[in-house]
Amino acid sequence: MQGTSVDRDRHDGIQEVLKASVKPFETVEVIGKWDDGTAQKVVADAIAVHKSFAGVTVQGGSTGTVRAMMDAKHPFVPVGGETENGFRKLCGEHAKEGLKCASGGTGPAQVAVAIKTAIAALEGQVVPQSVRLPLSTVEDPGFKDGENYYSNQSDNFFVGNAFPTCGINFTAQEIMGQSEQNQ
Repeated sequence: MQGTSVDRDRHDGIQEVLKASVKPFETVEVIGKWDDGTAQKVVADAIAVHKSFAGVTVQGGSTGTVRAMMDAKHPFVPVGGETENGFRKLCGEHAKEGLKCASGGTGPAQVAVAIKTAIAALEGQVVPQSVRLPLSTVEDPGFKDGENYYSNQSDNFFVGNAFPTCGINFTAQEIMGQSEQNQ
């Protein structure tokens, strides 16, 4: 297993849940490196070798994972993925065809919370020893264009970027509206 502690924790968590189930599960693991192109390739290879999957969980590269399944004409199965806009777009667009999804994560804006906390500490304010950020979650049939995914925006950003309790409220439009000139 490659990656960060987040990779490890998510991997261990899903394995723990599957092992605790009364139903035995066979798992196939591929490394997509949180990248849609890489994920699409390794999932396509896994489908070519193993032929059929009953469900998929993805840490990042969710859009590429679903595209690989569609390209292989694999029947839609439940997919748990990240908060990537492209993944959520596919979930919303193909729900009536049987694609059932759950999407969750904290998004890159958690860095803004860390910076805000660090500044507060440097200014001598008392800061909490830990901060729990709410997950941005949505699952079928709750995918709504313009609310929790944006069909008119790029696939390549994480939707869950608002933490109102921490005073961080980035919108998809603000994020995707950035350019070198207005950063």
